[in-house]
Amino acid sequence: MFFKRIFFYILRFLRLVILPIIPSGLIRALARLLFSKSWGRFEEACENPRQYQQANLLKIVRRNQSTVFGKEHDFSSINSIEDFQKNVPVSTYDDLEPYIIKMTEGTADVLVRGKIGYFARTSGTTGSAKFIPVNELFLEEFRTARRVWYRQIAQVFPKLVKGTILTMHSPRVEGKTEAGIPFGSITIATGMVNIDKKKYEKKGKGNPEAWEHFQKIPMSIFFIEDINTKYYVLLRFAVINTISMMAAINPSTLILMCNKLTEFGPDLINDCEQGTLKQDLNLDPELRRRYEKRLRKNRKAATRLKASLQKHGRVRPVDIWPKLCGLICWKGGSAQFYLRQFPDWFDDLPVMDYGFAATEGSFSVVMSSEGSQGAVAVTGHFLEFIPEENREDENPSVLTADQLELGKRYYILVTGSHGLYRYDMNDVVEVTGFYRKTPQIVFCHKGGNMISFTGEKIAESHVVQAVSKAQESLGIPLTGFCVTVRLDSEKPKYVFAVETKEKIEKARLLQLLSACEQNLQAANIEYKAKRDTLRLQDPVLAVIKEGAFERWRQEQLDSGAADAHVKTPHLSRDPSILEKLGVSEYIESDTQ
Repeated sequence: MFFKRIFFYILRFLRLVILPIIPSGLIRALARLLFSKSWGRFEEACENPRQYQQANLLKIVRRNQSTVFGKEHDFSSINSIEDFQKNVPVSTYDDLEPYIIKMTEGTADVLVRGKIGYFARTSGTTGSAKFIPVNELFLEEFRTARRVWYRQIAQVFPKLVKGTILTMHSPRVEGKTEAGIPFGSITIATGMVNIDKKKYEKKGKGNPEAWEHFQKIPMSIFFIEDINTKYYVLLRFAVINTISMMAAINPSTLILMCNKLTEFGPDLINDCEQGTLKQDLNLDPELRRRYEKRLRKNRKAATRLKASLQKHGRVRPVDIWPKLCGLICWKGGSAQFYLRQFPDWFDDLPVMDYGFAATEGSFSVVMSSEGSQGAVAVTGHFLEFIPEENREDENPSVLTADQLELGKRYYILVTGSHGLYRYDMNDVVEVTGFYRKTPQIVFCHKGGNMISFTGEKIAESHVVQAVSKAQESLGIPLTGFCVTVRLDSEKPKYVFAVETKEKIEKARLLQLLSACEQNLQAANIEYKAKRDTLRLQDPVLAVIKEGAFERWRQEQLDSGAADAHVKTPHLSRDPSILEKLGVSEYIESDTQ
């Protein structure tokens, strides 16, 4: 234990004293050196995407040819991409679930060789929970793209080393299968949070306080059950530390942190001035003792909090953490609604996308803070693509990465060492350019998250674009929104359900409704056609009761969803969601 302490003190000295004074150019150079091997392989693969993808596929097939699935689909005869496509049909989770159930029961050699030691469970916020097998080979495929991304993070944000990253982890193992196999968030398995509570405390040899001594933000915070207590303690430690980066998978989490900073502002000011921790927190007494032991008076932090609150009426991260150099979160799909709010909190700080990744794998490598496009991760899983317009064909054409066209949209299929073979992600991506000979893609929306009662085919990306532009142009701040369709009359009508941050007069709400409608027509020509031909009635605006989306989020957490993975329902085919959220009033246009 003594030598471990010395080692950590040395690391702490390097991080706190040496790294902050290293010039940015040297940080970039060190990162290039550290990731030179993975970068070189990535560059070569992007010049020869088909060659690398076929090699990856054949490794997976050879390794698993003696499994139940491998024998059923004659893996031993597969020597090319074409052979694989001939032998193995496109699959959904329903197709693979019987095999996965056997794996959760502890059966070996089903989809992949050997037994599975962990299952990543999807959050279930956009459908039924799924169990994705995880083994070390799959994780290596997953990480091969992330290593290149880490290199680029250092190129974009070299000043990251001058402070601590503020994020929200989901480290809790959610449960175990009947065979005793643990399951939970994919972030645990990928090493982003590679602990569970018992292992965490064991690392401190029964003394987690000693282990946490080296952490600026104690990891035990992320095991706190009560959501408000968790956020308060997290921010209590964050405001007295140097934060150089804020990161969260969903941009909504970053906005939530900002709102919590403002909500907790007065109490945080008091605690910083007094060196205390608010008394009415739902906190375990032992944890409180450990935290209070580390907290001291910090009048500089209190002054920064006061100044931001007085000047802006809110606590802005850029005001309290002057070394904050950037943000990391998803920027594709429905993220635009939240990204438009970022300047109010972060000024013009650069934002870098995580890349297109999910529980089922990592699919793109983002290399700059411009946009959300990333090169297809051809060094990892084997990926295929079905043109969006051919998805419902009896025998749709299936393409590989080297066959994609600029400007086209595709559904993505993944084959990996986790045992998902030609697995339809039901995710739509668009090709926006090329990096060397490999297409760059952006995530558009989930294929199933679409409303089409008269052929209008409204997708989540359409409504996010429409509402985001409307609130920005009118200067009406929204806490959240959801679009659905009411079918209680002869013709369907769309409902824009919005929760405003302040009381808005009816005339302004009518303007918001009009802007949302115009923007949706501009975003989707089929919707415009159906409105012009009166197949859809005039839409209405539903003003949602205060705190509705926060309550919805809490319900998801209470049902077992990971905090970092909770997604706001921007589009719902079920009109009963209006009752669940709670409507205070409906606003109809003057023409109705």
